[in-house]
Formats: sequence, C-alpha cells, structure tokens
Amino acid sequence: MRKAIPTFMLWLAVSWTIWAQQPLPAGSHNLRGILSRMENGDLHAQKLAFDDLMTYIASEEPDRPQDSDRSDFLNDFFAQHPDEADKIKLALIHLLSREDYFFIESKNPPPDPHVEDDIEEHYPELIHAVASLDDERAIPALVGAMTTGGIATRGLLKYGDKALGPVLDQLTSTDPLVRGSALDIGVAILKTKKDSASSSRIRALVESSLKDSDSSVRMRAVMVIDCLDERQDFAPALQQLSKSDPDRFPGRENDGADGDSYYPVRVQARRVLRDIQSNRICTP
Repeated sequence: MRKAIPTFMLWLAVSWTIWAQQPLPAGSHNLRGILSRMENGDLHAQKLAFDDLMTYIASEEPDRPQDSDRSDFLNDFFAQHPDEADKIKLALIHLLSREDYFFIESKNPPPDPHVEDDIEEHYPELIHAVASLDDERAIPALVGAMTTGGIATRGLLKYGDKALGPVLDQLTSTDPLVRGSALDIGVAILKTKKDSASSSRIRALVESSLKDSDSSVRMRAVMVIDCLDERQDFAPALQQLSKSDPDRFPGRENDGADGDSYYPVRVQARRVLRDIQSNRICTP
C-alpha cells in the first residue's frame, strides 16, 4: 500500500525520550520474549514489541542525556551485550523488511484504520533504528524503504559500493517512485568515487532516465543533472525536453512558455538550463 510518509524528526526525538524514561511493562523484561513477538506477531503486536525493545535498550543507560542519538544507545548496548547483538540486529532488519512490504508494496490495508495509523507512526522510527546499524544485512531492508527519503537514504549511502548493486537493481521496478529514488541514490553513491568510470556510469543512468516512460522519473533525472559537474554536456537534451516533453497538467507556469498548460518536466528543464547559463550552484 502506497503511503505518504511525513517528516517525523521531531516525533522521533520525543518518542525516544519517552521510551528511555518509561518502565517496561510487566512481563517485558525477557529479551527473548520481546524478539519473539517482533518476529511472530501481527503488525500491531510487532509494533508494541519494538517499543518494548527500545525501552529495554534505553533502560540500560538511564544517565545518558535523553537527546543523545539513538544509534549511541544501540551501539553501546551491542558493545556491552555482544551475545545479544546479532539476534537484535536481525530482528530489527526482518521487521523492517516486513513493514516495507506493508507500506511500500502491499495493496491491502488492515481492516482497522486505527491500527494502520498506529503502525504508520512507528515505521520511521524503525527505519532510523535499522539505518543506525553497521550491518550489511540491513541493505535490502533499507532499499525497500528508500522511497521514504532521508533516513533510509543516509543509511544506504554509508555502505557505498556494497549498496550500489541492490539500489540500481530497482531501476527496473514497475513503480516510478522506486525508479526515481534508485536513480538519486545510485548517482549519489557513484559521485563519491570521483573516477572516470563512475562518471560514465552516471551519464548512462541519467540518459536512460531522461527517456523513462514516467514524467516523475524524467524530472528526477533533470534535477540530478543540475548537480553534476558535467551538466553542460546535457544542455542539448535539456533543450529538447524544455520544448517537447509531453506530460501536461492544468494550469499555467509563471514564465508563460507553455501557454495555458503546465508541463512539469519542461519547467524543470528550463530551470536547469538557466542554472547552467548563469553558472548558478545547484540546490540538492
């Protein structure tokens, strides 16, 4: 089920503080029981088990400042309890993989809308926890969540080449949002390499995406061009798009170049051309 994931950064900070301060519910002190509920419960039960796990971990360091990053709590817990670290990491990764399916792929919402809302609030927190792990096994789950934006993206970028293949595999997805996200993250990983082979690969990816059947992917490709060192090389393609991209919507763009219709890709192409002509630095 396609869900719009809002910005939850303030909520994340508040929720972590609440978890760190709350006592565990009766019967929740058994780590094995918590992890079992994360693996075997329904969506709501898994959410409650995740909350219990975070409370369990935070309770280990009651004196740590509550505005500390949650990765500090997790990493300290793993260092202090190496025998428990692997099973907790796998439980978090498996839970995110299942919830990726619910939020990103599934077409069947739960029958109770209150349950859906409850789980939706917890999804960004779970992404943040998995993105905090230093564990390559998290890559597929983070790829599944990459359309949600920043937290999952940053989690993938730290794996560099190891994440590149799984990310670029998503360029064949039937979902244009997934293809656009794969382009953004794939290019970001390749740009860190700073070599000619990577530059050539970036060019090929962008050129292919400029021909994508969906206008949202073509627009993402245009926006990627704006932040490339070689963006001048794409000026002819941008000129063509600025005049002939077919997707239009009601409304008129401020520059009036398209008459009484709004062509989003044309508008973005003209904007990037202006940036190129004026040597304006891009805004990522």
